[in-house]
Amino acid sequence: MLTRTLAQEIVNRTIDIIGYNVNVMDKDGIIIGSGDQSRLFELHAGAVEAIAKEVEVEVGEEDLTRLKGTKTGINLPITFNEEIVGVIGITGPLDEIRGYGKLVKMAAELSLSQAFLTAELQWDTRHKEELVRQLIRAEIEDWNLFKTRAGSLGLSISLPCEVICIDTPQTATRYNEERQKYALEEHFKEYSSLTQIQKDRYVLFLPTKKAISKDKLLHIASRFKLDVGYGTIAYTLDEIAPSYQKASYSIHAGRFKKAGQQIHYYEELMLDVSLYKLSRSTDMKELKEILKPLKPEDQANQLLDTLKAYIEHNGEVKQVAKALFVHRNTVQYRLQKIADITKKDPRVLEQLLELYVSLKLNQYDGMK
Repeated sequence: MLTRTLAQEIVNRTIDIIGYNVNVMDKDGIIIGSGDQSRLFELHAGAVEAIAKEVEVEVGEEDLTRLKGTKTGINLPITFNEEIVGVIGITGPLDEIRGYGKLVKMAAELSLSQAFLTAELQWDTRHKEELVRQLIRAEIEDWNLFKTRAGSLGLSISLPCEVICIDTPQTATRYNEERQKYALEEHFKEYSSLTQIQKDRYVLFLPTKKAISKDKLLHIASRFKLDVGYGTIAYTLDEIAPSYQKASYSIHAGRFKKAGQQIHYYEELMLDVSLYKLSRSTDMKELKEILKPLKPEDQANQLLDTLKAYIEHNGEVKQVAKALFVHRNTVQYRLQKIADITKKDPRVLEQLLELYVSLKLNQYDGMK
């Protein structure tokens, strides 16, 4: 509990306040923190006596011969949970430092309590994060044990729920990361299930009866530059893992669907998500290569941009021409050229679908 790092922190803070050298000894009387680094790891006889007698021990000039390794000063036992865990000593003339003794002891014990509480919170947080990771990876074997552990860690999942992925932008410093984390937790503080599962990803199990309005979510996403993916509704705990996968894939696929879009719903991206997953398969080679002949004939990407605009505007040539700032005849010419080169005519629905699939597979393949 009383680590070397904490001991030195106590020493540094105390010296800054009182102006006298301070030592912190462990429960065996070994100096583990000191303003005089040359004394580290020495046995402090005054501390040993304070621990043995469980009382404050003063060391005057007359005691220096008897108490080896000491200097004039006072030594006070540090207790935690009614147990002596170390000693804090102040070096200096007794008549000058006596008044600091109890205050320094109290400050050290408060630091110890705070460090313990922080460690407890960090332990809970780490275990909560790992439990959620196991849940979304479908690694839970005993659901009763899961519920018990979740309850002890303050993880509440109300079913049915929407599974939501929240991706945060990369931050340059640890400080900015902590600020970002605090701000997100403040915005979602009514949901105990918000959990950080990676450095730049959170997951939220949002009860359907406490849904967040789209306007509020968009405001939060815009403010913090978030990408948010919605999966399907999970009615049971074992439906959470597949819903999480859909939410995650929705973010990846949604980024290509519409530039600048920050909220991605699986229900609106089912085809795109399926194509994104297929792009990971080696069985899609022939479909991917439909657009391959375009590359040498389309150095400026005019044909590819026309195909994308044609798809985006649902085949309305007038709107495509307006979006590309060209004449409608130019659009028709480019569509015919795409048909001649790829042997797939975008004006024929079935062949347009093949071109669309090829386009998406190549886009997603570039993300690997």
